[in-house]
Amino acid sequence: MPRARIDRPCSSTAITASSPRFNSRRSALKSLALLLACVVAACNSQSFQQSEPSMPTPPPAPVQPPAPPINPARQINGNWFATYPGGPLRVVIGLDPMLMGRNYVATLVDGNKDVPAGHVMWRGTVDQNVPNVVLADQVCASQGLSSVRTVKARIIVADLDHLTEELVNPKACGGFPVKYTRAGAADVPERKN
Repeated sequence: MPRARIDRPCSSTAITASSPRFNSRRSALKSLALLLACVVAACNSQSFQQSEPSMPTPPPAPVQPPAPPINPARQINGNWFATYPGGPLRVVIGLDPMLMGRNYVATLVDGNKDVPAGHVMWRGTVDQNVPNVVLADQVCASQGLSSVRTVKARIIVADLDHLTEELVNPKACGGFPVKYTRAGAADVPERKN
């Protein structure tokens, strides 16, 4: 059985697809939808998420050259045995408290026939141009303290336990070169009388 059809007249309040009121609502909904999409996208972005503050990666450190080797001439203070005439004699090499830097003073602990115990044998400074060398002023006393004079010398550092003292003018004083051995590096040598 066919259905009965009811015709209703259109009222003047009906909204049609072409009415301006419908178009403004439609564009308002589109704008709202677009706004919500932007807000949701922004909330989901990494910059909006709460996280630990990230520190920028530091630049790589520049390659450093290796440290220069330590000059052994800067480490000779201590107790030594020296082959001065009548020796080996004990000598203490220390830093001069009156001068700044590496200014050495070598003091005789054991005396011999020409130089008594406690007398300064040489004073020197590390050579700034030549590694392993100390430039010194050596006491030369060939006939006791009455004939004391100072001569130029070089202390050559073979290693931290062995030194050699040479005179700049080898004929200026007898008994040179003098060999030094650090006390404790070898057995205590017997002393010649």
